[in-house]
Amino acid sequence: MAVRIVTDSASDIPPELAEQLNITVVPCNVVIDDVTYKDGVDIQPEEFFQRLTSASRLPTTSQPTAADFEPVYRRLLDEGHQVISIHVSGKVSGTINSADQAKAALGEGAPVTIVDSQMASIGLGLVAARAARMATESDSYDELPAQIRRRLSETQCMIALDTLEYLQKGGRIGKAQAFLGSLLSVKPMLTMEDGEVHPLERARNLDRASRRLMDLARERAPLQQLAVIYSTEPERAENLRRNLADLLVPEAQPITARFGPTLGTYVGPRAFGLALTSAS
Repeated sequence: MAVRIVTDSASDIPPELAEQLNITVVPCNVVIDDVTYKDGVDIQPEEFFQRLTSASRLPTTSQPTAADFEPVYRRLLDEGHQVISIHVSGKVSGTINSADQAKAALGEGAPVTIVDSQMASIGLGLVAARAARMATESDSYDELPAQIRRRLSETQCMIALDTLEYLQKGGRIGKAQAFLGSLLSVKPMLTMEDGEVHPLERARNLDRASRRLMDLARERAPLQQLAVIYSTEPERAENLRRNLADLLVPEAQPITARFGPTLGTYVGPRAFGLALTSAS
């Protein structure tokens, strides 16, 4: 018997990392011109970002349903596993509710625990990855959820956007609405706090935003985990990765991820960022 981690595609966790760590990713839904796609299954990031700017209207997203989660849980339980299901912040998505409904359908006593990461994108991905590694080092399913929750604050995600247009139109702007009306020639930098999007800083351009993100990462060093993420400019992500890899503790490797269709709907083209976990 082992503990298995489940997350959703709003985690933007690279598929190869999810496979390596035995993490099951339940896809969110993206609707483009009235056609519904399963994130990462029916549509991949490259196609999505090509279509994002040409679609007749902004894509919309929806969380996985309880019917999406239930067979995942049943399969893992039938294999003899216990499940910790870690998901995008309940303040920006209904995914947690769907997971709770699926757990309830399994009956009382099913070894499934739902955790609200209070994060999104690769920040959630790092939380799930860390939880999977913790699960291999612990033989106590009962203690793991509390350990995971206690360490949520050690992971931070910081993202720079070319524009707030997509976040605003998608209705996920949160506390970052404080930036609206003041962003003429500057680029917004955002973070997640208490499960909501918050303004972090403003940068004159994306190059300065990149340098500022590197400064902020160095302030948190040494790092146990580091991920760089991008929507349409892989060279910027590679520059971040190359310059920050030495902040990691020995034997840890930086992760490169790409915004999938779910988060891509809100961050738009040219977005990039970092997620990091401080070494404890």
